[in-house]
Amino acid sequence: MKKFCILFVLFLSFCYLFADDDDKIKLAVMEFEDMSGTIEENILANATEYLRVVFASTNRYIIISKDRQKDTIKDMRKKFNTDPSYKACTDKNCQIQLGQALSADLIVKTTITSFAGSYTLSSELIDLEKEATIIAAKEDYDGSDRALKTAIDKLVEKIVKVETEVNGVIASQEKPKKQESKAPSSNSKDAAACEYARKKDSSITWKTYLDKYPNGECAEEAKDALDTIACKNAETTNTVNGWKQYLAEFPNGKCEFQATEAVQQFKAREGGDIYSKADEKLEGFFSGRWNFGLGPVWWGVAALSTGVDFNFKVFSKPYGVGAGNLFIGFGFDLVYYTPKSLVIPIMANFAYEFKTSNKILRYVGILFSAGFGNGIWNDYDSVYYYYPAFEWELGMNMIFHNKFTLGLGFEGPYIPYRLYFSIGTIF
Repeated sequence: MKKFCILFVLFLSFCYLFADDDDKIKLAVMEFEDMSGTIEENILANATEYLRVVFASTNRYIIISKDRQKDTIKDMRKKFNTDPSYKACTDKNCQIQLGQALSADLIVKTTITSFAGSYTLSSELIDLEKEATIIAAKEDYDGSDRALKTAIDKLVEKIVKVETEVNGVIASQEKPKKQESKAPSSNSKDAAACEYARKKDSSITWKTYLDKYPNGECAEEAKDALDTIACKNAETTNTVNGWKQYLAEFPNGKCEFQATEAVQQFKAREGGDIYSKADEKLEGFFSGRWNFGLGPVWWGVAALSTGVDFNFKVFSKPYGVGAGNLFIGFGFDLVYYTPKSLVIPIMANFAYEFKTSNKILRYVGILFSAGFGNGIWNDYDSVYYYYPAFEWELGMNMIFHNKFTLGLGFEGPYIPYRLYFSIGTIF
């Protein structure tokens, strides 16, 4: 009988060690609740995602995805709350309902409070079946982002240690080793390509493998390798475009938190706390603009103009000397020379706009436009003459953080005979 008991215990231990992911605890990491009212929303979002990653790295839990939580919150909002200002699910009752809707076993509720100049990060591990807190832990920190990251690491370490003791299981401190790669079979092109990609270990090779074998035996390994390579490249170049490209390719990748933090730091370095819709437009591929101008002509009359431009970015230098954007595009103008002449040209635009660190003025640019159109002239006998008209423009643009633009320059059919001043906006 004693031998039988020993064998039975060994059998249970063996089954646990080799249990599949379905036997792991399903954990939902909830959004941080900032009771101090001093933490920026993007910092809270990044901290929540980092907490999710740290719990996942223990290899003890199945972490419910952020996207699935967002979709479930939307469904709950439609079902229980019609107030359009309701955006987050941060109170305990809501988070318990959300966890139950996600079919989770446990949820982590995290709160930031401040008192006497010190911040406290506290977390509760809530059993959804009992709807009760089974583990709680806290860490004090100084309010900085770096200290918050350290506090999260310590908090997770405390919670996991206690949780494993409560469940009577000693958690492994190391991630399980990867399964040994299978030797390529002479009849398996997939296995041979997989082994070759491992040896080369380059982004081109792994991308080629995924294109050829999207569901191959090394597909997950290829995705993981591409994530790692992209992260290293972004770290090496350390540019805002490099990190943005990484986030576009791997929105939930290994370096998602690091990339998000880097982008925020670059934005702050460029223009303080201001990063407006104008900046987003100018950093994008397309920038549309409307302008209205006026100015004197050398023979003593006035000229009024208006136009719509459609510009496309063809080159960008995010930082350093000469940082800015090169735009090429086209526009439709209308120029009225008082009292008798009207020109309607189609213009080609070339502009390079330099970035500034000023919190009001975002860009200063040089613009050149040229085009042809139809001219209409009315003499004093009410006889109208139509003629082909050539127009050009050379000037300077100033773009502000609020999408407002100012322009100053010269233009004319053949010689610079008109000084113009224009105002406009970006759309």
